[in-house]
Amino acid sequence: MKCIHACIYMLNKGMTLISLCMKLKWKLNESNFTWLDRLKLCKFFLNKNNFWTMSNYVAEYETAMKQYVGVKHAVYVSSGSAANTLLAMYLKDNCKNKGIVVLPSTTWITSVAPFIREGFKPVFIDIELHDLSMSLIDLEEYLKYNNRDVAAVFVTSLLGFSPNIVKLKEIELKYEVRVMLDNCESTFSTYNNKNISSYFTSTTSTYFGHLTQSVEGGFIFTNNDEEYEYFLMARNHGMTRSLVNSKKYENPDVDSRFDFNILGNNLRNTNINAYIGLLDFKRINQYSNKRVGLYKEFYKRVNNSNLMLWNIGQIQNYIDVPFSIPILFVSTELRDTFQRYCNENGIENRPIVSGNILRQTCLKQYFTQHFNNSDTLHYNGLYIGLHSKVKLKDIEQVTAFLNSLK
Repeated sequence: MKCIHACIYMLNKGMTLISLCMKLKWKLNESNFTWLDRLKLCKFFLNKNNFWTMSNYVAEYETAMKQYVGVKHAVYVSSGSAANTLLAMYLKDNCKNKGIVVLPSTTWITSVAPFIREGFKPVFIDIELHDLSMSLIDLEEYLKYNNRDVAAVFVTSLLGFSPNIVKLKEIELKYEVRVMLDNCESTFSTYNNKNISSYFTSTTSTYFGHLTQSVEGGFIFTNNDEEYEYFLMARNHGMTRSLVNSKKYENPDVDSRFDFNILGNNLRNTNINAYIGLLDFKRINQYSNKRVGLYKEFYKRVNNSNLMLWNIGQIQNYIDVPFSIPILFVSTELRDTFQRYCNENGIENRPIVSGNILRQTCLKQYFTQHFNNSDTLHYNGLYIGLHSKVKLKDIEQVTAFLNSLK
């Protein structure tokens, strides 16, 4: 009898676990990897000649990404956050008399924290709701009087939506400031048939939840040789042996195998992650097309003046590949109603990134003014997942519910 009871208990336990797993029918993201990918990864591990640490596959992945983005150099690091950290380190070491970094008031915390940690004063600019990017009108107003103190303007392409590339290039030239781009959620988006990461020194992420996956990982893209050499050294403890031509940095007082030219860190990634990333990289055009198609299906089905979606085909010469489906409601109450619907129906959801990031505990000391648009996102915004495995029938059900909200 005890055995029977034990079996019934385990069966019930198993059914509970199965039901919990089945409940979440629309996730923020799904694994891109097939059984064949897993078999190839097993083969990678079984091959005794394969290095697991940073080596040939890292270099191959960097080559593939720089060719895809259309830049001179790509540096693969341990995460998108690590890429942002390297940017902050570079600015600290090369902008000695410029102590300010300008940031949007809606962004990721790891797009802000590295610059504060490196000693920069953050100055925040409100976003525009039409593209979820930094307000370029407000940015210009600030730069009119403060451009000489600005080490960089670090713009975020939020959730796959592109900022105004043309205007940013004009601002960079007019005010003689560095513009850099956090493109961690917009790896595939283009302007004038060029990846938007190619217009500025930029970062992106290949984290599991992002548009292309290497489990963990990130890239810095640059066309500047000096920056590239710095990033290579800083990624690998500051060592000159990271460079093909290390003679220009040589210190005759130390062994060239352990010649630390700058105060670097270990932000390297591995051959394992690069190999996984290369498996996924082969399908990126398929992912782009599927995401764009699913987003457009969602957009065309929504007809409710109480909420706002973003039309990705609206601005000429831009092709945005959305990271998710953000929705802005006319009130917090409507947003909460939709969130309850999502939770009850197994639809994973999130606030629109930080909302107003100045309301986060770690940044409240910088909350010196109100940012109306970021606050609107903070209280009335929500996003749900967008990936190649989203089903059309689920889109139909969710949009029908959205259209019923009053």
